[in-house]
Amino acid sequence: MRSDQIHRALAQGMNRFEVCQLVSKGVKATHKTGSRFEDSINDVLQYLGTHDAPGKGLHPGVSKSLRPAA
Repeated sequence: MRSDQIHRALAQGMNRFEVCQLVSKGVKATHKTGSRFEDSINDVLQYLGTHDAPGKGLHPGVSKSLRPAA
């Protein structure tokens, strides 16, 4: 089930935005013409849920803290 795959990917230490970005990039890279788009999404989510994330997120070298605007 896709929600289980999403939860496994989130358990790897990524946030929802990163999961969406990685799924988008992964589907663009791995989708084959003529196959179901849903199968490509499931394959990428399966990969993200079973492999460790490289570093701490998409931008591991950036450690910028947020300041209040006012």
